[in-house]
Amino acid sequence: MFPKKQTLIKSYQFKIVPNQPQMVYFQQLVEQATTKLLADLWSENWIERLRTSKQKTFTLINEAKVQIMQKGKKIYLPSRVRRGIAERVGRIIRGQYKRKQCYDDCLKVIEQVGQKVPERKLVRIVLQTYRTNKNYPFYKKVMIQQTIQMIKKWHKKLALDFEMVSYCQLVRPEIKKFVFPFGVDDGQTLRYACDGKSIQYRIKLPVVPQPKDKIDWQWFEEWLLLPEKIQKKIKTSLDQQPKRPILLTKTLKGGLEYFFLQFPWEYAKQAKKEERVERALAVDLGLKKIATAVVCEIGKQISKPIYIKLVGGQYRHIERLYKHIAGIQKQQAKLKNKNQLEKEGKSKEEERKRLYRKRNRLGEELAQTTANLLIKTACDWQCGKIILEDLRSIKPKKGRKKWSRQMNEWLRGRITELIELKSIEEGLRIQKIIPWGTSSHCPRCTTIGMIVLGPNNLTNKKGGRWFYCAHCGFSADRDYIAALNIYRASFINYKTIKSLKDTSPIPYKEMGTLRSTVPSGGPEMNHNNKLVVVNGCG
Repeated sequence: MFPKKQTLIKSYQFKIVPNQPQMVYFQQLVEQATTKLLADLWSENWIERLRTSKQKTFTLINEAKVQIMQKGKKIYLPSRVRRGIAERVGRIIRGQYKRKQCYDDCLKVIEQVGQKVPERKLVRIVLQTYRTNKNYPFYKKVMIQQTIQMIKKWHKKLALDFEMVSYCQLVRPEIKKFVFPFGVDDGQTLRYACDGKSIQYRIKLPVVPQPKDKIDWQWFEEWLLLPEKIQKKIKTSLDQQPKRPILLTKTLKGGLEYFFLQFPWEYAKQAKKEERVERALAVDLGLKKIATAVVCEIGKQISKPIYIKLVGGQYRHIERLYKHIAGIQKQQAKLKNKNQLEKEGKSKEEERKRLYRKRNRLGEELAQTTANLLIKTACDWQCGKIILEDLRSIKPKKGRKKWSRQMNEWLRGRITELIELKSIEEGLRIQKIIPWGTSSHCPRCTTIGMIVLGPNNLTNKKGGRWFYCAHCGFSADRDYIAALNIYRASFINYKTIKSLKDTSPIPYKEMGTLRSTVPSGGPEMNHNNKLVVVNGCG
């Protein structure tokens, strides 16, 4: 085990001036060399060798193996460029070790129980195996499902015994994004200096598409201006000079591809605020209500619910994107069946990719904004930790395609990831709880309540969005109930307590006076923004 780092690394991306053919030449050469080297080294021996070694990957892979031949002639690449390509390929191969191990372990289970066993049962057997065996590695459920599906698919396609096909014969990783690490460079291909307001850098690039000698590589100098927001953050870093960057490409709005330099800075980790641990922000992540949060302290609720909502127009816009993508996929299937011209099929594929990029941009913007608002709320209320629900144990019901898509593709996983990253800067702790029964138990009297249509319509309906407790009369939004129960679940020790019924209720504390309940119901505030924080009526 490697020791934990005592510092925090944060990276910022800066767009390079467009319309530089030299950058395009560099990208094409690196992609060709990377693809060729990956194909040459792709084997189980290299996966095992790179995984067991603690050295940097470029020290194990001889940079002399990085070669490009064009019409029988060798293309010239500087030594540090070849070293960076070797580092990139080594990282890709090293990252396949756990998937290969999962493939071998799933293969053993299938050989023992037979390939006719349903997929769900096979997944359950693999999960039970690693839970009972201490030496068995930890696999995520999604990885096991994907591996078993791949094994069954290729077994049916090839009609061969399982043991006759190795992992590297079935899987061949593809390089979909251009990334070049300058971390292995020592100033021979990139030099830079930061004065706190801008970054001046010199980069060596090819001036022709097929360089034959050193003369075909020249130095180019550019300036990158730092935004004021980043300038303030850099002042708090340990060193004003960033570490070696990464060169990458991103497709922005409109489908245009741009080059970015991603510079990392090193920061000191803030000490966890132990004196504020008793106060916590409990968060329930949802769909139309992206997040519902409450602040609690020492088993008591001290704030009204805080809603981060997606307005109806924005939600319908996302739904239209999905419908448009589904329509294009149907058109593609018809073109394929009728053997239409390739040009027409390519235009449909480009349109589908454009819509996916648009959806991803929108999702990333919402996730970043939501995570920032939750972190800011926790800091404003002087919380010591944030409590989130662990949704990995929840699986959508079979046949519920729309709900399944929303559950698997929506922003909850990304928001959770961003909160975990941003909480390190503020010294906040993150606690995850099992979300069983969080929206069905009353947080005031701990009994199981009713799911109804609304505060003025107590008709019991399974899909309702309102909660009503017949025992104590408390009623509120289901997401608000879930946030309160998430805080209650943070005290559960599942060795002694089996459910939320056995935990203590949460009273409401306002202006120093304890109350058994909070006034419930009432209309929420009007809002016009796409993403807003709404203080509920309790």
